[in-house]
Amino acid sequence: MNRQTSRVNIVKLILYILKRAWLVILCAEVGFGAAYLHDARQTMDTYTAQGTMYVNNANPSLENYQYTNTNDLDSAVQLIDTYLIVVKSDKVMESVAKKLAADYPGITANQIARSLSMASVSETGVAAVRSTTENAKMSVDIVNAVLEVAPDEIIRVVNAGNIEIIDYAVVPVFPDSRNTMQKGMLGGMVSAVLALGLLILLFLLNTRITSMDELTEIYTPPVLASILRIKKEQGEEEPSDFILTNQSPMEIIENYAKLRMNLLYTLVGKKSKTVVVTSSISGEGKSTISSNLAISCSMSGKKVLLVDGDLRRACLRDFLNYDKHAEGLTEALVGSCRWQDVVLHNIRETLDVLPAGHFPPNPAELLESDVMMQLLGEFEEAYDLVLIDMPPINIVADPLVISAQVAGCIFVVRQNYSDHRDIRNALISAEMTGMDVLGFVFYGENVNQAGYYNRRYYKSYYRKYDYRRNPVGTAEVPQANKNNNENGNDE
Repeated sequence: MNRQTSRVNIVKLILYILKRAWLVILCAEVGFGAAYLHDARQTMDTYTAQGTMYVNNANPSLENYQYTNTNDLDSAVQLIDTYLIVVKSDKVMESVAKKLAADYPGITANQIARSLSMASVSETGVAAVRSTTENAKMSVDIVNAVLEVAPDEIIRVVNAGNIEIIDYAVVPVFPDSRNTMQKGMLGGMVSAVLALGLLILLFLLNTRITSMDELTEIYTPPVLASILRIKKEQGEEEPSDFILTNQSPMEIIENYAKLRMNLLYTLVGKKSKTVVVTSSISGEGKSTISSNLAISCSMSGKKVLLVDGDLRRACLRDFLNYDKHAEGLTEALVGSCRWQDVVLHNIRETLDVLPAGHFPPNPAELLESDVMMQLLGEFEEAYDLVLIDMPPINIVADPLVISAQVAGCIFVVRQNYSDHRDIRNALISAEMTGMDVLGFVFYGENVNQAGYYNRRYYKSYYRKYDYRRNPVGTAEVPQANKNNNENGNDE
């Protein structure tokens, strides 16, 4: 009953993310702001002082610097890392700490070492000694102290010829440029990636029906129609579901007309004219669909009987506004009355309704009885079409017990509510009992009409052909079309 598929629809995933792109953007902005403010508040201004020195490593090829070759310079540059190790040695750092102890009590060799860095100046043999601290003068004093203490130790360790101090450090005027903006951008990127990952995870974990295409791609039964669900207005009491009338929006009337025609087409060649309207779970709108489908069929001139077959939780009386204490199917099944005596005639046009009646203690047994089989035969003799609104298949077995006596069932699937797992279980149950699934009815608030046949098209164009605006029954021809017809052009 369903086509097994495990592949992820990339197009749907992209559309799912694009529709929620605002969430990714919002998370990116929040992440940027949080990282930016955190760095701005928590990070103190730092100052970097720099001094330079030239180390003559006693290589004859480097005695006259202007004639040095590239290999000699590469060797000198590579020695910078060695110089830094020597500079940060305990011997040098302790000496520097002693020099600074008078001006900066409590300063340690480790603090000085952490503030130091060393690099080659423009890939030459000149070494730049830098110190970065939160005190501009401290940075200068550390660099100058290192330039006084380190040369002797460097000469001793690397056997250099001599070291010349090129520039001593001076007090920096401005603090170091912060990377607050970069950290903010990094925070924004991380937040956006996390939001994107969450959306992908939610998409993969979501098993609810979101579009009609999912039904056509995954399951074998056809989609008979897509029906627009009218949203509940604020303060409106339940039930909020829409009941079809002659004054209903024309697009919805046409939706039900399409469902009516497709259903009648599927019944061609079948012995039975009885159709069960059901769903996989409760709350999917089956009672609304069955009521409106019956009204639509009666609008077309067919003599229709709508049976409330939910003997556990009857809902049709709430939609069609008849006495909830009215006798009906239950009383006919137990033999306390004839069904002809309790049927409600001409609820709409040529529509008759058989209420559920009082709730019995054994509904499944009553529906499975020979009396029910006899009643179904009598219904079909008296009416052109019989629709039975029954409970969801996954909740009770009531719809399945009459599977052999009906033409089949139609499944109501509600957008963003019905679950694939429930639909699969219901289809399996129907298949095991021989219930023919005639097709799905896709019911939702965001039902897309193909091509020109959307809400705007109905309102701006098809309303010209609305019979309710032309009571004589003649559609009003638009002026542009009149001119085209007069000129011999067909639209």
